[in-house]
Amino acid sequence: MPNATAPARIEVVEALRGIAALAVAWFHFTHGAGLLRDGWLKATGDYGWLGVEVFFVISGFVIPYSMHRGGFRFGPDIAIFLGKRVLRIEPPYVAAVLLTVALWYLSAAAPGFRGAAPHLTWGQVASHAGYLTAILGFDWLNPVFWSLAIEFQFYLFAALAYPLFAHASRAVRVGALAAFCASAAAIPSPIFLFGYAPLFALGIVVFWRYAGLERGRAWWLAFAAACGAAVWGLAPSMAAAGIGAALAIALVRLPRVRVLAFLGAISYSLYLLHAPLGGRVVNLGARVADSLPAQLAVLACALALSIGAAWLLRTWVDKPAQGWAAGLRYGGRRPGERAAPLGLDDPDATPGTSR
Repeated sequence: MPNATAPARIEVVEALRGIAALAVAWFHFTHGAGLLRDGWLKATGDYGWLGVEVFFVISGFVIPYSMHRGGFRFGPDIAIFLGKRVLRIEPPYVAAVLLTVALWYLSAAAPGFRGAAPHLTWGQVASHAGYLTAILGFDWLNPVFWSLAIEFQFYLFAALAYPLFAHASRAVRVGALAAFCASAAAIPSPIFLFGYAPLFALGIVVFWRYAGLERGRAWWLAFAAACGAAVWGLAPSMAAAGIGAALAIALVRLPRVRVLAFLGAISYSLYLLHAPLGGRVVNLGARVADSLPAQLAVLACALALSIGAAWLLRTWVDKPAQGWAAGLRYGGRRPGERAAPLGLDDPDATPGTSR
């Protein structure tokens, strides 16, 4: 049933999204195209790729929590849930795909181009429509798109498994979560959701806390079990990032900080655009920047261009898409109840990015 008393806006979620998106962009800029030699500046981005683990934990929390607040009903509302997901993530994604292809062809036509010439096939392009690119053996047009496929698999999984994770019986909830975590060992492939199951599971356990399904000692025991699954099934750095993100969402209460709110708002767009735009700045700068001040200038330009373009995509595509998704309502919502945003927006968590 919908829960109007559950908090609607959780500022720490928005802050984590912004920090994670910035971290993965900085990782790519400092470790791409040979701009930087080994040293302190390059080392600042060494662990930025862990932002993807943070995004997966956020999804594990936000998706079932928004379903809970909206009164999702298994069966009647599955189509609405999936429609909301498609309306929310597809328009910015399609725009990013088109921009990536256009920039590839424009770069290839520029004097001094050193990369691979465009070699697209219709099958490769079409595989992006269903996030099947890696499954079908094609290369992603933009390698950061891989985590969108994992996110979309989680959406499909959540539509079917939510009644188990939100069940009134603790035995059913815990059993479902244990089976989900065990799937990481059964299906460890990085192109499928289940290899990252412990990260999503951490978010689901935090959802239990916010939804009032587990409290006190029982919640801490469930959280400890999820942490154990993460430590057992993931690399230490991945487990640490996931556990830290889950604890932050569960325990930290933040006021609204304008910088973090802005980064959170553009985080999805920044994820989509930082590689094709900022990455090109870094590639160009690697040819001419041979001093520390010049390298810092290249990194600043790459970041500024990416943030500016992300703001434009957010304003003209991402935000309207958010409104379209919010216009679809579950049939179980109470009369007059409105869904309010969870950090960046109501039903979605910003997808992660490549490492």
